[in-house]
Amino acid sequence: MPRIRYNHHVLDANPQESVLDAFLRNGVEIPFSCRGGVCQACLRRALKGGVPEIAQTGLLASLKTRGYFLACQCVPVGDMEIAAPDPGDLYIPAVVHSKELLAADVCRVLLEPASALEWKPGQFVNVRRSDGLARSYSIASIAEEDYFVEIHVQRMQGGAMSNWFFDTLAAGDEVELQGPIGHCYYSAARRDQPLLLIGTGTGLAPLVGVIRDALRRGHDGPIHLYHGSREATGQYLLPTLRALEAAHANFRYSACVTRDVVPEGMHSGRADTIAFAHHGNLHAWQVYLAGATEMVDAAETVAIERGVRNDEIFADPFLLRDLRHAARETPPAVPAPVLNADRPKDPPPDAELWAAMRGGELLIEILQDFYTRVYADPRLSPFFRGTTKQRSIEKQASFMRQIFTGEKLYFGDRPRNAHHWMVISEELFNYREALMVSVLHEHGLSGPLIERWRAIEQYFRRDIVKSEPWKRVVDGVEMPLDGFEEITIDVGSLCDGCGGEIAAGERVRYHVRIGETFCPRCTTPSSSSPASVPGV
Repeated sequence: MPRIRYNHHVLDANPQESVLDAFLRNGVEIPFSCRGGVCQACLRRALKGGVPEIAQTGLLASLKTRGYFLACQCVPVGDMEIAAPDPGDLYIPAVVHSKELLAADVCRVLLEPASALEWKPGQFVNVRRSDGLARSYSIASIAEEDYFVEIHVQRMQGGAMSNWFFDTLAAGDEVELQGPIGHCYYSAARRDQPLLLIGTGTGLAPLVGVIRDALRRGHDGPIHLYHGSREATGQYLLPTLRALEAAHANFRYSACVTRDVVPEGMHSGRADTIAFAHHGNLHAWQVYLAGATEMVDAAETVAIERGVRNDEIFADPFLLRDLRHAARETPPAVPAPVLNADRPKDPPPDAELWAAMRGGELLIEILQDFYTRVYADPRLSPFFRGTTKQRSIEKQASFMRQIFTGEKLYFGDRPRNAHHWMVISEELFNYREALMVSVLHEHGLSGPLIERWRAIEQYFRRDIVKSEPWKRVVDGVEMPLDGFEEITIDVGSLCDGCGGEIAAGERVRYHVRIGETFCPRCTTPSSSSPASVPGV
């Protein structure tokens, strides 16, 4: 039986039990959420002992070499000594080499990391300044050709970080970088595969990186870039992209302007609208999307309708996120989103959408198909551990019917409480949404109805997406987020640790967030264990 040492804790892991489950069973608390290796909230560091390869899936090579692993995926192969992450490993120093204006409201910043940084153009890094404020910026440069990490920063009205970049940051200053992160990078299965790239604003940065990387790798299929801006001056890389177009016969660049006199050679209108007007059938294409969230969401839907597979869409929606506490081991409590007092609890009913559901018959068919895929999906299924597919279908059907009709039918948790413990990123929310859009399309919903369904899900986005768990709120009272309590059970049950029977009247320990229950046998130290096992 492997023995685990963590800080002042010493405990034994059961056969085939993950480090996280062993911690939970013994009352040792560490951050965790998805339990499927997606969110990386349970990241720990092995000081001694072997780490299974699967426990390092998705981690940066630099973290792997330092012994980092995902506790939820690590089944010990022997004794281990484990420590919390070192904040210095997650962020590395970087020096500002230069800052250059590309337009009145866009600047190019070249950063020199203090240590080797492996990235793919199109991924993003979190840039943190000395007071802890951080923002995400996509990478436009290529590691194999460019020495510096290149990011493009757009000045935002009232933007604390962007205005600091423009007005205060200077060459020679130091910042910190975390990453790279993200999946929006070139990965065509075939060199002749057509590529469609649509971006707005500084969403151009990752797309330029993808295009340069594709051309560098010898991609000879057609590559079409559509870049949208309000004014013509927003086409801030116009000379560079025109030169790239002249040098490569398979690359086409379309500048799209919405609110200005459109110069010759540019298009008038939204980039996504113009792109899809030019390209009808997109079967076997790859699509890359970056920029305003609204554009990215709408374009994903159209791309799927035009025949693009979900796994051939690479999206990088831009969101204003405060990452101030992203690298702290014990962050302050994360507040609930600030809700607008005028914002209704639910979006308005949609009688036409409900009519399309044929009295709920089609809704059940859609949800059965959707949750069959969810429960088989390695990224989504971990969030449904401990609940049956049929129960998920029933709860969602009741909730969606209430939303569609306005009738009071659903008595379960609201989206915020139901998802309070789940660390769900914007990218994962979009991934789940794209799966739903695909199902809706296959069940014959029209484009406008799919958009209205998506608008409902977008209404609850801010109640679900977060970088750290929220506390559950019941009748205005915040409930404990983590930790264990002890109770005497009235009805017999099974132990989530050893699977053994727990008789009515026994004293048990249970986890307040996930409800797992552990019998006295699992929470009492064995004769070979120290008598001071914490939590016992």
